Amino acid sequence: MQENNISQEAPVLAAPGRQLIGLMAWLDSKGRFGLPALAFLVGVVFSRAFAPVNFFPALFVAVPMMLLMLGQARGRAEAFGFGWWAGFGFFAVGLNWIGHSFTQQQSIPAILAPFAVTALAAILAVYIGLAFWMTHQLRARGFLRVLVFASTWVLFEMARGTWFTGFPWNLAGTAWANWLPVAQVSYYIGAYGLSFLTFVAAGAMVYLIDGTMGWRRFVAPVAGVVVFLAVAAFGYMRLSEAQTKFHLAVSLRLVQANVKQSEKWLAHLIEDHFSTHMQLSRDGDEDGRARGVRLLIWPETAVQTEKFDREGSLHRWRISKLLDYGSFALVGAPRFTVKDGEVDFYNSLFAINAQADLYARYDKAHLVPFGEYVPFEKTLNKWGINPLTGAQSWTSGAGPKTIELPGIPSFSPLICYEIVFPGQVTSPADRPEWLLNITNDAWFGMTEGPYQHLAQARMRAIEEGLPLVRSASTGVSAVVDPYGRTVQSLGLGRQGLVESPLPQAIEPAPLSSRQRSAIMALLCAFILFGRLVFVWRK
Repeated sequence: MQENNISQEAPVLAAPGRQLIGLMAWLDSKGRFGLPALAFLVGVVFSRAFAPVNFFPALFVAVPMMLLMLGQARGRAEAFGFGWWAGFGFFAVGLNWIGHSFTQQQSIPAILAPFAVTALAAILAVYIGLAFWMTHQLRARGFLRVLVFASTWVLFEMARGTWFTGFPWNLAGTAWANWLPVAQVSYYIGAYGLSFLTFVAAGAMVYLIDGTMGWRRFVAPVAGVVVFLAVAAFGYMRLSEAQTKFHLAVSLRLVQANVKQSEKWLAHLIEDHFSTHMQLSRDGDEDGRARGVRLLIWPETAVQTEKFDREGSLHRWRISKLLDYGSFALVGAPRFTVKDGEVDFYNSLFAINAQADLYARYDKAHLVPFGEYVPFEKTLNKWGINPLTGAQSWTSGAGPKTIELPGIPSFSPLICYEIVFPGQVTSPADRPEWLLNITNDAWFGMTEGPYQHLAQARMRAIEEGLPLVRSASTGVSAVVDPYGRTVQSLGLGRQGLVESPLPQAIEPAPLSSRQRSAIMALLCAFILFGRLVFVWRK
């Protein structure tokens, strides 16, 4: 290809622009994979903005590079290709921790791990490819292209979080989860709103390479920086003025037994795991009780028996002997039902009291595709896909639920990755007073996955104005206040307890999280529709 084809939309460039376009032209001259390699690298840089790296300047490098590549695309197919490669780099590196789970199952060869990560990244990259394609098709120029790109990105983030049961992992706005002053704005505009704001401000940096505007090319980038400085200043003042309040009568004890996933379901070790949880729960009490603890919390599937809810369950009775009168244990355990010869398994949370009564139950609703259930299972079973979920897929529950226990503020239970869905962590008709996330992150070992999971859980606390209590089997277990500040925590790969009083909720945001998401979707759709009408009329 000729170099002069690479700069068709930017005839006059500032020095950085000339260098970047020159680099793109040089890569293009080296073969068909030169520019895709650059797009892949841009996606990798973008992934470094998220936990645990938290390098937010990567956003202000990657997003303008995406816009620059969009401007140089010579057709819709090439625009989609640039987006797909950028998305592939983003997901292949950002989700590399998924491969670790393949080393924790005897039924699946570990050699399949890179193929699974590659396949997942390739599928998810389609969403970003479509965002590039749509932006290119709408033929926007100047700052309007920045708005159109931000709008398409957010709409396809929403699609990724909804279609095929959804996987809204590492939304752009979540990159600010551990930068609390900036993250505070999600209380008002939600995670998707913060994604939009991020892409507009970061995308404005593309103006720095435009030599046709003279000093005016600095206006949009400076405005973007000023907006984020204002957001950060607002968040800083909000945090400095906000004091964490507690329900002092509600003491929490979170148990983190640090059981390895490779050992978790081994039959000869199951009772040892249970005994470890019991011993930690007692915390050396001479009478063998969790004395003075109002809520004793064990993580997801901490008890590996499907009969925990059956009459006469020995495990349930033993846990109840830990409790003082008026206290409760919240325990993750599987259960099953049999109807018309069909057996359904559920990933559940149980609330029991000191008399071993089952006070409440919650069944996980958002199941992990290919991890807890297989789409089109009967067909794929013929190809041997079913071992990915074990002997049989789990069955989904009814959805968000508010649980009320005597003398305990109401809470919304969320199992594992249910916490990552914006606007779907509470019952619309019954706002709880705190969020409970029990999870088993042992699948992902000492990788980036558990840190990313915690960051997204922190965002839900800020969005909802609700404290978060998170019990993770191998970490990170934490108590987080409604502003996203960590009250107490226990790090990854450690065995021990997290003890804290329960933080109080703050007033709900002016708009519910669902309303914020709907308004953001309408705003993005309005921008795109307006541009579409203009293109059609032209």
